[in-house]
Amino acid sequence: MNSMPSPHQLWHQRAPGAPRRRGGARGILGHLLLWSIAVALLAAGAVGSNFVAAEGAGRPALRLLPSRYPPKRGAVSARPASSSAQSEGQSNGIALLNLVTMLFGSNQVLIKTLETDDATAGAMDSCLCMTLRFGIAALALGAAIFVGRLMSGPQKEAAPTEAEAKDAGETMSNCVLICGAELSVWLFLGFMLQAVGLQYTTASSGALLGSLTIVIVPLLSLLDGRRINKLTWGSVGLAAAGTALFVGPNALAGAFCSLGDVMELGSAALFAVQMWRCEKLIRQFPESQVAALTCLQLAFVSGLSFVCVLAQGSSPESVVETVSAFPPGEWLQVVVMGLVTTAFCLWAEARALRDVDAPIAALIYACEPIWGAVFAYLWRGEMPDGPCAVCGAGLLLVASMAGVYASSQRDEEEP
Repeated sequence: MNSMPSPHQLWHQRAPGAPRRRGGARGILGHLLLWSIAVALLAAGAVGSNFVAAEGAGRPALRLLPSRYPPKRGAVSARPASSSAQSEGQSNGIALLNLVTMLFGSNQVLIKTLETDDATAGAMDSCLCMTLRFGIAALALGAAIFVGRLMSGPQKEAAPTEAEAKDAGETMSNCVLICGAELSVWLFLGFMLQAVGLQYTTASSGALLGSLTIVIVPLLSLLDGRRINKLTWGSVGLAAAGTALFVGPNALAGAFCSLGDVMELGSAALFAVQMWRCEKLIRQFPESQVAALTCLQLAFVSGLSFVCVLAQGSSPESVVETVSAFPPGEWLQVVVMGLVTTAFCLWAEARALRDVDAPIAALIYACEPIWGAVFAYLWRGEMPDGPCAVCGAGLLLVASMAGVYASSQRDEEEP
């Protein structure tokens, strides 16, 4: 008896031997999208400057405000002075990170379907997928920033004194541009190593090695002179053990045995650096600049990905032809990834890291494989690998909750 086809297979189903159309409305849509992404990338510097710099004559340029965010003792980052505001901000940040974790879990299924599923008309190249995904995200977030500023109207600000201007240094627009470029490099390299590494290793080994971000982020935080309490370290160990059980013993036996494993480990380190640096940088800006910083980061990643597409030998014309031939199902998945699991998730992550420390955020992200398994079952009918996966999922949940509790305990101990 034949099994029932999945919703994804039904979406892409067409008559046997039917050719894929390469023109019409989808061809026009492909051209428009690629041109829109190109315009967004060329205007990336203007986006960072115009959205955060002066509006109208006589309005001073915005700058970094270190005096508003004095550093804590034993920490590099800064938080508001009010304990009630800090507690509320941390609670909101933790809620955002849990939502992002769930959405990132669904993203695993979408990427696997687009890039490796034989049920589609053809696997999508990883670099092209990133170009479209991050390009759509940059366009959407840039439009949201522009509309938001139009609706809010011009804001009057007091002119800074000469001493304040001298202490502030660079204008905020330049700082946003530089910081967005830096974060995009870490993010792009992490995705590239991950994609290439998976070609030379198994998915389970890649998942296990990728989870080492949980361990690397606290180690990087030690470089700031930050104290990591014992409960947080215990949660990190518990999360690592839970991940090992979740992916199964075969991943443990095969880890660190190939070039792909080394690449996956490097990818985990790059993602850890991106999260660590994002926490440090995002707390130097007012909350109103989080979206601008994220938009620039998305635009730069899309541009770097498109350069990789061209470096592989593709011409702009062939890219347009390929994009024009995508069936509606692939377009829907790319747009969902761009709007939800890229634009919203990276903005929410940056917003949450203003109040939640990176080691705690990494522990919350440890639950991402659980959500990935849930969506894989709902969308593709894939089942977890036996009791070990269930036990591992339980450990990951406990580790995540313990990490959040450890964060609250640390805040109570700090003066």
